[in-house]
Amino acid sequence: MQVGIFGQGYNVRGEDDHGYIEELAHFVDAKMKAISEKTGTIDSLKVAILAALNITDEFFKLEREREESEKRMAARAGELTEALDEAIGEESQSALEPKGATP
Repeated sequence: MQVGIFGQGYNVRGEDDHGYIEELAHFVDAKMKAISEKTGTIDSLKVAILAALNITDEFFKLEREREESEKRMAARAGELTEALDEAIGEESQSALEPKGATP
């Protein structure tokens, strides 16, 4: 399929559907245009490298956030597991105590 990025046409092949590939191309095109406007650079190679760095920065930040979120969820799951274990242990202990007996 043909996509347009920063005024150039590119033939792209992929296993993903055309809509997804167009979405990717549109994203890269928008990044490159924004960087070109911000920096005043029109050299497509320089703009492409700056866009790649920008996209990579965004990816790394999101990856870091995902990893931190997973750590928080694992810690919370551990806390909940401990609380459940305590509750089950207390319930099991009280079930073993004779009825009417005072500890």
